[in-house]
Amino acid sequence: MTDLLSAYRRTSYVVLDDVGGAVAAARIGETSTDVDAVLGEHGASSGVFITAWNPRSVPTSDATNATAHERLAADLAAAGVATLPQMGVGDDPSWAPEHGLLALDLAEDDAIRIGATYGQNAVVIVEAGRPARLARTPTR
Repeated sequence: MTDLLSAYRRTSYVVLDDVGGAVAAARIGETSTDVDAVLGEHGASSGVFITAWNPRSVPTSDATNATAHERLAADLAAAGVATLPQMGVGDDPSWAPEHGLLALDLAEDDAIRIGATYGQNAVVIVEAGRPARLARTPTR
């Protein structure tokens, strides 16, 4: 698990615009004025970078990942949670980028529960003016 946690720390969590261009990026342990600006533009004080791709960090087909992503987006929308597209991009080019969502003002307990539901090891939490942080989910 130590290697996996290290990989999370060597990843940029990138907020995307409507056409897939980078708007802002967060890294664990660092503050990001660009991410803070995105939160502010949407009237949010926090956000959670969350994905449904590659449960338990096991590479999964693009089709399976896309289906899981659509379910995650639908679940968050049904719960009334506003989201923005995001992508996790590792420093190691052998790690394929993972698509996900930045869920705005999603409570941490809910984020951890949802992350666990989708087989994720962790989610990344950002709060305006504070460093991004990793919140691990319980394993099954």
